[in-house]
Amino acid sequence: MHLKKPDLFLFAHFILWVPVIFSCENSEVKNEPMVVDGVTVLDERLELTLMKQDPEIVTPIGIAVDEKDRIYVLESHTHLPPKDYQGPDHDLIKVYEDGNGDGNWDRESVFAEGLFEGLNIAFSPEGHLFAVTSKEVWKFYDEDGDGISERSEKLMAFTKPGQVYAHAAILSIAFDTEGYMYIGRGNTGAAHWIFQGSDGKEVSGYGDGGNIIRAKTDGTELEIFSTGYWNPFDLKFDNYGRLLVADNDPDSRGPNRLVHAVKGSDFGYQSLFGGSGIHPYLAWNGELPGTLPYAVPLGESPSGLLNANLGRLPQDYHDQMLCTIWEESSIVRIALEEKGLSLTGSTEVILQGGKNFRPVAFAADSKGNIYFTDWVERVYPNHGKGKIWKLSAKENTEHLAQRSLYDPPIANEKVKRLNQLLSKSTNFDQHFKNLQSNDPFVRHTAVMGLSREVHREKLEQAMQDASADVRLSALLALRHSDHPREAALARQFLEDPDPEIRKMALIWIGSQGLVTQRANLELALTRGEFTTALFETYLETVKLLEPEFQKAYQNKQEEISKRIPLELPDEFIAGIVSDPSNPSQMRAFALRYLEDPAEQKDLLLDFLSQEEDENLLLEIIQTLANVPDPQVADALLQVSLSTNKPVNLRAESLSALSRHPLKEWREIIPLLEVSSENLAIAAARYLRAKSGEEAVKLAMERVLNDGSSCDSEGLRQQLMLALSQDTGQRPDPQELDAWNSLLEGPADPDRGRRVFYSNTSLCSTCHVVGARGGDLGPDLSNVGKSKDRRGLIGSILLPSEEMSPEWQGWFIEMKDGTRYDGRQIDVGYEDIKLYTQATGFIQVKKADALEYGMSATSLMPEGLEKRLSNQDLKDLLAFLESQ
Repeated sequence: MHLKKPDLFLFAHFILWVPVIFSCENSEVKNEPMVVDGVTVLDERLELTLMKQDPEIVTPIGIAVDEKDRIYVLESHTHLPPKDYQGPDHDLIKVYEDGNGDGNWDRESVFAEGLFEGLNIAFSPEGHLFAVTSKEVWKFYDEDGDGISERSEKLMAFTKPGQVYAHAAILSIAFDTEGYMYIGRGNTGAAHWIFQGSDGKEVSGYGDGGNIIRAKTDGTELEIFSTGYWNPFDLKFDNYGRLLVADNDPDSRGPNRLVHAVKGSDFGYQSLFGGSGIHPYLAWNGELPGTLPYAVPLGESPSGLLNANLGRLPQDYHDQMLCTIWEESSIVRIALEEKGLSLTGSTEVILQGGKNFRPVAFAADSKGNIYFTDWVERVYPNHGKGKIWKLSAKENTEHLAQRSLYDPPIANEKVKRLNQLLSKSTNFDQHFKNLQSNDPFVRHTAVMGLSREVHREKLEQAMQDASADVRLSALLALRHSDHPREAALARQFLEDPDPEIRKMALIWIGSQGLVTQRANLELALTRGEFTTALFETYLETVKLLEPEFQKAYQNKQEEISKRIPLELPDEFIAGIVSDPSNPSQMRAFALRYLEDPAEQKDLLLDFLSQEEDENLLLEIIQTLANVPDPQVADALLQVSLSTNKPVNLRAESLSALSRHPLKEWREIIPLLEVSSENLAIAAARYLRAKSGEEAVKLAMERVLNDGSSCDSEGLRQQLMLALSQDTGQRPDPQELDAWNSLLEGPADPDRGRRVFYSNTSLCSTCHVVGARGGDLGPDLSNVGKSKDRRGLIGSILLPSEEMSPEWQGWFIEMKDGTRYDGRQIDVGYEDIKLYTQATGFIQVKKADALEYGMSATSLMPEGLEKRLSNQDLKDLLAFLESQ
């Protein structure tokens, strides 16, 4: 209820006269949320208890519970310890026990010690405690059951690399009820890695993404079960035997994600292509054929998962998962529902702490009490802080049906069907039919099934199928099949009529290093519809097939694969642009990828004077916009003034001129009075920066007041803004419905493009559309698919209302008063790195920083609408909707 000041007296008077209304039995009086040591419990049916804190427990990370309800906690002392760290030089596994049943721990002991860079612990179905460190998997034996390990056995380990970063190596462990354990391996920083089991069997990779590795519980029969992760920090089974994985995100992609891992699944990330996650060979939500989508988006740095049915929780938590969100100081419940043969869902915060609440891992005892560890401080190095918490439902709550950790999975038809399709069935017709399913998990099973050698001949016949979906799936199955003639088959797909198939043929050739097909790559660009995505993929494939890269990659000349330069041949883009035999659309797109347009100034100016294709000229002008130079400015001015050029090109030239030094800018003033609305508006926008000049002011006033050309409302608004005149009442930014009504009416996406790239809006400073613009904010090339009109308006007017975790702003405030704002912060022990708009990554000494943290507001500033007219906003929306 919101009350204005005059209403306060009436409200108080009302309370005095009718108190019975506020005390009746049916009234809902909300209790204040429980707050325990700074942590708010947002579900009032739950209660939170602090069980241990430093100095009794420090930097706790993994946690597990045995059959006697003893609590085992992995206490870290070796994760980047500072040089003056006072703790032991190894990690401990501590045990806590409630001996008298009063709910408090009265016994404490050390189960095991000697681990280095411990990350997680878990009990196997047989009752043995397993621990994963950054490089190894250990099994502990407590043969007399006294809570102290008599011996340990190293089952599996990295034999390469020699050094790993703990948060990108072995991270997580879980067991199923069929004798397998599952290990979450991070991306290992793109290093060449070899992981060896107890029987000597090895799995390895070089430039791949993180994996889920499966083995028998004795460490034998290693295999890669699933791939394409960034850093899978935890993995747990749900009630029906589905393996769910909490995966952190690459730098420029997001959100973090909960995925449903199945055998052979690929979730789209490869470390070879860098940390940003933005590369044509990468996917994050099933964007590339052959990769699977995530189930649920998560907040920043999910660290621990728990099947809610292991806890004594309210009934509506049934079939849900709990997840710790380390970076956002919270714990969420994840509501799941079936979607095809997989899952989807949403999250709700149930615990919210402050900056010194960093929950990590979960475990539950037989009574349904849930325990979780708390790293406390945001920094990774050991710091001597730590807490262990207990979460449970209040006694008067109706509880869900509690399960035990290794109860057999509940029968589920969808899970049964998925497992059947993933079995070694050789039913070609069934798999072939499933290629056309709308369910990506069904298509995945079909590709896995058809990739077997027995189906190769029929798959080659399917390459000629009338359905593009079938041909695409045939490509994926053949790519997965290790076909002896894969180079020749991939070559045929380069000429497919469907651009998506040609793109995937390029990825097949590049991923497998099929250098014999280097001369045929251009077929993908010339045999049908041309797309930006196809061209980007083509360029990256050329890089991958360069002899120097192939030699270095195949011989693993660099320990870290992403250190091998991925570069186009010299003058490659310039060659595409300058070759008149190339289609104009290809040449136009190529202009967007010129590494240094200033070096090609003369070539671009020649094109500008000689080229006739309007689309190519438009791209030339947009490229020259970023080449500030007097000669370029003069050429753009001549286009702007040329009456025999299309209006769209003249207006685009005016827009480009706003970034150039121009002595003869007064020649633009007469364009305010041309009959073309678009050209006049572009001239008015250019001249807004000169409105203090007397000649400009007089011309604007003349056009506004008595000029016959000013029958355009858009031009009138532009001139009034330039002259600082009142343009009329507007709704408050929060009134989105009113804004939606205000911004209805005719709009021009071409004009909107010029608004987007203008110095007035500064949109392109941080956002990219079609490979042009900045990268501090999200790529808006497909924003018309992801947001409706009201959502776009809200993003412009209220940028801080809806901030996706992957675009969270961060700040560093230095002791000398300097402040840096940016995205993607990386806090080390001595240094802080921040990605900024002006210079990319900056690095500062932590000792010189006064404060750093998450920005409370979006990096996108508020008030953009104040710099734009209503027509500007209409046109900008039209441009964004067209993407």
